Amino acid sequence: MKARTLNKLVFLSIVIGLVFVTACENDEIHPTDRQQTDEFYDVMSYYYYWIDSIPNVEPDNYATPDELLEGMRFLPKDKWSYITNKDAFAQYYDEGTYVGYGFGYTSDGEGNVRVTFLFDDSDLNNYGIERGWVIKEINGTSVDDNTDINSLLGNDEIGVTNLMKFESPTGQIVNEEFTKKLVTMNTVSNETVIDVGGKKIGYFFFKSFIGPSEMELNTVFSNFRAANIDELVIDLRYNGGGQIDIAEHLAGLIIPDNVDGQLFVKYEHNNNMSLNNVSSYFVQNSSSLRLDRVYFIAGKGSASASEVIINSLEPYLDVYIVGDDTYGKPVGMYAIQSSISDLVYVPISFKLVNADNYGGYYNGLTADSYVEDDVFNNFGEGEAVLDEVLYHIETGSFSSLKSSSDIFRKPIKEIISFKDEIGAI
Repeated sequence: MKARTLNKLVFLSIVIGLVFVTACENDEIHPTDRQQTDEFYDVMSYYYYWIDSIPNVEPDNYATPDELLEGMRFLPKDKWSYITNKDAFAQYYDEGTYVGYGFGYTSDGEGNVRVTFLFDDSDLNNYGIERGWVIKEINGTSVDDNTDINSLLGNDEIGVTNLMKFESPTGQIVNEEFTKKLVTMNTVSNETVIDVGGKKIGYFFFKSFIGPSEMELNTVFSNFRAANIDELVIDLRYNGGGQIDIAEHLAGLIIPDNVDGQLFVKYEHNNNMSLNNVSSYFVQNSSSLRLDRVYFIAGKGSASASEVIINSLEPYLDVYIVGDDTYGKPVGMYAIQSSISDLVYVPISFKLVNADNYGGYYNGLTADSYVEDDVFNNFGEGEAVLDEVLYHIETGSFSSLKSSSDIFRKPIKEIISFKDEIGAI
């Protein structure tokens, strides 16, 4: 590779899964005024986890950093390195906002596209639309599981309006114009306490590990503590990742006393960055539920930070995964602010392993019980995956005898940017 001198680059954040935010400056690396492709080349040549596998490229032959990234990317392993801009990056990770309509969707295996979840700020809530409703039409065009919905909805700009037709499971029709706006995400929803077999089970749906999540998690765990729950179920099935400090905070709200201070996760870098091969440790929250067992509802939409918390708790607690194997992203990134533009470079920079030195789960973390995502029903009792968890809590065994090949698996949506991590339109 072409030798170049690294100058000053300021960390915007450290990204684990898709982010661990820590506003700080790194060692003195002083940039001169140069082309963005040269700057990005230097970033990759120093921070990239697969540095020894970068193809031999000449940056001057590439017109943009995005083109150079594709030339330097280590395939097929690296699906996740990306480039964005500072405002969009901070808008999502720090503020918890994005431009759209505030809901997710997926195929139901029968040719339909159904709503999977809605943020509280979504205007669809004003019409009673819920998880399980079918998207029938967009601007008069019929929608099925082959439809490119993002293309039909147009640019992600405030004010873009589309006519959308929805149908409820009971046949109710909503045909209204909806306008894209700055949606504020709530990452915790559907909190409930369920009584099963003389036990109180706390359940909640958790969408993303981002800055605003900390207060939301504090609230739901305070409620669970007041209710004296015996078991905990965290629904991560559409959680594409987020900040590692939020994952650590969540862990601290779960763990018993004997796990406090134990190793949470280790970071392994390339040879250039070996001094950054550090470990982080569990810090028990004073409001911790102090549980010895936890259930995670997961699937192929559960990635990065979702996998980090599951994998990091495995050596210490009885951890169960119900639904499907997770996505498979055992590596994380540094997000580096350009010194000459508003770009943020986010290359894969390290591998993550737990206290048992287990990492490298590129095929995902294996489920203990395979159950299809029951998008026909709303979250809560009566939804197939949660019911399987409740069955295990009550009986000590799983009812499902299905294997991974027996359940309907939706086409995997690659999580290659923070927009993919949001997983909503």
